[in-house]
Amino acid sequence: NGDYYEAAEIDGAGGVKQFFYITLPLISPTMFFVTVTRVIGAMQVFDSIYMMMEKANPALVKTQSLVYLFYKYSFVEGNKGYGSAIVMLLLLVILLITVIQLLCQKKWVNYS
Repeated sequence: NGDYYEAAEIDGAGGVKQFFYITLPLISPTMFFVTVTRVIGAMQVFDSIYMMMEKANPALVKTQSLVYLFYKYSFVEGNKGYGSAIVMLLLLVILLITVIQLLCQKKWVNYS
């Protein structure tokens, strides 16, 4: 990796150009992986909502995630069929977002 920076310095590239043309392309696969896993993790948020919102809080309706709805319908209300339908919807949403990210990776991820 030092060879890249040495060659860029010989060619007259400054620190900013080295960052955008060498550093970012070299770490783009890692950034892509972290982005995909963080988006999936964000779609599965449950604990923050469950721990911070009281059941009587009127804002609870507006802060519910699909995972919280799954918990509510499956375990609180006992409607396991509706809860499993919510989980399947969550799976489809995550799958769609991940496929979009995989299609977009061809434009900004460098594996060479």
